[in-house]
Amino acid sequence: MSVIGTNAIAIAITVVATGALVVGAQFIPPLTQPDAATFPEFQQYRPLDHDTPFIEARDAKGKRRLVDPGAYCRETLSGVDCACFAGKAHQVLANRNPRVSGWHYADDWELAVGQARDACT
Repeated sequence: MSVIGTNAIAIAITVVATGALVVGAQFIPPLTQPDAATFPEFQQYRPLDHDTPFIEARDAKGKRRLVDPGAYCRETLSGVDCACFAGKAHQVLANRNPRVSGWHYADDWELAVGQARDACT
């Protein structure tokens, strides 16, 4: 077989494989979910506003309530700057990244409490 014939076959295979990859990618669902302004299914805590210290929480039954991280800090933690704690918890819960479907993640509140406690002691 000549070099020209071999190159033509290689080019044709590459074009077909690339086309199949592009078509296949169109039908694969996205790996991550967008973080909408309302509660996505995977998010149980959401800061209300940068001006308010409250965080909207949703329990297992879907009931919404307000949580004050500063009050939580004063009631349950010792040796922690509660104003810093409230700000850091608010920051951690506000900086949400899209999640990969089917993976398990740390509880949002536990993550915020752990990072805020470490940053504010």
